[in-house]
Parts: sequence; C-alpha cells; structure tokens
Amino acid sequence: MPTEKKKEFIYEAALSLIDESDDVSKIKVVDIAEKANIGKGTVYEYFSSKEQLIAESITYMLKKWINHLEDSFGEERSFKENYTLMLESVLSLMEKKHRTILGFISMSESGSHLYKSLNSLMKDSFEELQKSNLQFYEKIVDKSVEDGIIEEKPPLFDWYFAISSSILCVIIHEKHFEGDVGYNHQEIIEKAYNTYIKLLS
Repeated sequence: MPTEKKKEFIYEAALSLIDESDDVSKIKVVDIAEKANIGKGTVYEYFSSKEQLIAESITYMLKKWINHLEDSFGEERSFKENYTLMLESVLSLMEKKHRTILGFISMSESGSHLYKSLNSLMKDSFEELQKSNLQFYEKIVDKSVEDGIIEEKPPLFDWYFAISSSILCVIIHEKHFEGDVGYNHQEIIEKAYNTYIKLLS
C-alpha cells in the first residue's frame, strides 16, 4: 500500500476513535493501531507521537472537507445553488464529525496539555486551511456579484461576517431549534441564505 494511502487509513482510524471517545487524551497509539488493524510499530514509522498523529488526522479531515467544498462549486450553477450546497456541506460535516469537533472545542476551553500540543503542531496547517477556506468563500461572494444578487463586492470583513453569520444560523437552528420554531430543514437553509443577502444589501 502506498505511503499516503496507509497514512490516510491511519487518519481515518484515529478520527473514528476520536468520534467515539469522551476523552481524547485517553486515546493511545496502540488503540489507533488496533482500529487500523496494523502494528503499533507501523504507526511510529509515520508519526513520532500520538499528538502528531491526532493533529495530522484533524488537519486531514478539515482539508478533505474544504476540497469537497471546492469540488462541489460549479460556475454553471446559480449563486443560490452553490450557496445552498455549501450550507448543506457544513451541516453534513457537523453531523458526521460533531463529536470530534466538540471534543476539540472542549479541549481548547479546558486548556489541556494535549490541546496546547495539538495547537502548536497544527498552527501552520491551520493557517493554510484558513487561507484555502477564505479563497473558497471569496469565490462564492464573486458569484453572488456576478449573478446580480449583490450589487458590488463588499469589503472582506463584511462578506466574511455575512457568510459566518449565515452558517451559524443554520447550525444553531438545525441542532437546537428545528421544529421548535416551526421551520423545517429547507426553510432553515432558505433563512440562512437570506441572512447573507440581507447583511450585504
């Protein structure tokens, strides 16, 4: 098996364990090796520590998601179609990896040693991921101008705030208020889409 494929296999095993765990710090390299059905020594051929493995696994997950966003964008689609696909993709990630994401947030709030190690290891990768994500968002914004939804391209702060607010709107309503406020899934997506337009109109 090629090196990159084997590493991806190990990443998936690590992410699966993170998603199942109530305390990421208790996960051991041997647990990940067993989940991946490989020897512990093989894991150490690619990673020098558990911290490096977990950091790279989370980076791998986020990079894979951003690549999916970029691949799903279509110039032939309308702005609304592209924006809706983006919102659906965010929800899909939250649904599939919510425990992983919440676990990482929980670590950050506790200021644990593991989080500090991961944060240090992921710093450069996160900066690259944020740059890629920002470039994708800008492509979405340009499409809204091209389709005449927004009259002219606003400053970066304004459009980033609008997209972030729109995404947050979906996450909060979908996870906490769906049905309680009388909106179904599609209506929540529609409201999030309208949030972007209203904030930039």
